Amino acid sequence: MLWEPALSRRLVAAVVLMVLSAAPASAATTVFATSVFATSGNTANPGDGLGAADTLFARIGNASRAGEVIYSFADALSGASLQFTTVAGGGPAPTVFISIGEIIAGVAVYSAETSFAGGVGVFTFDFTARCALISAAGCSLVRVRTVGGALRLDGISGVGAAPEPAAWALMVMGFGAVAWRLKRQRRSKPAFTIA
Repeated sequence: MLWEPALSRRLVAAVVLMVLSAAPASAATTVFATSVFATSGNTANPGDGLGAADTLFARIGNASRAGEVIYSFADALSGASLQFTTVAGGGPAPTVFISIGEIIAGVAVYSAETSFAGGVGVFTFDFTARCALISAAGCSLVRVRTVGGALRLDGISGVGAAPEPAAWALMVMGFGAVAWRLKRQRRSKPAFTIA
């Protein structure tokens, strides 16, 4: 077989594609909480904190009694950009404690908590490292605990654990290889034969 310049270009393109497929994941999908896993303490309407912000809110805790809600996500979270939307409410602003977790062997396991002074607005946190310590596949639980006031949670979302670009690159390379092989087969057969 003779060495063709076209074959050389194809080999270089394949090598470049393989190198690019080894890059870290950069795709992101917003995922919303889909159900209430558990509640304890003083809570009201915890299901209203599910999904995107919509002016319906879950009240977690009050001035005299703490509250806790654990939200479950249908799709695993990567831990990046965990976002809480809160609305104005009466009473003192609580101290809010948040942790991310996963169910492992039937037991809910959580990361260390992060705290912030509750208030009104959108609060964003990065739990990527904490989620990675718990589960390589991502985390599907977020625990919200309050002390010293009521948190009015309007919505909770996060970034889903997206497919790796390497998987997509491998699939594209496979389709390209099949197309190349079919094209070569078609070239090698004569269009018609004279008998």
